[in-house]
Amino acid sequence: MKVLIIDDDSDLLEMCARRLRKKGIDVQTSLNLNDAIEIIKKDPDLKAIICDLFLSNGENGIDFFETLSNQIFKEKFILTTGDDSADNRIEKLKLMHSNFTCFQKPYSIEDILSFLG
Repeated sequence: MKVLIIDDDSDLLEMCARRLRKKGIDVQTSLNLNDAIEIIKKDPDLKAIICDLFLSNGENGIDFFETLSNQIFKEKFILTTGDDSADNRIEKLKLMHSNFTCFQKPYSIEDILSFLG
């Protein structure tokens, strides 16, 4: 399984990638949404995206999911956050999209793997 992780915290990004690779997951990483979009366009075998809610430059994981789900990506999407300010929007998306979930930081790799199936 191929997974893309998007987070502007490079330490957290690499830690999550390393732990998933130990579980046999093929992981690609991106620090921003522009690079992530290029990866998604080039790799049709991606089965999931793990994306931080708030990224640098005002980028937003919820808006990114909504754009992707309407256009080019229909696979599983995990939003990660240390902030609960978007709870209502997140809960609405979880009800509307079976391929979407959100995990509060710090999240466990086991929770990620369970959602990925």
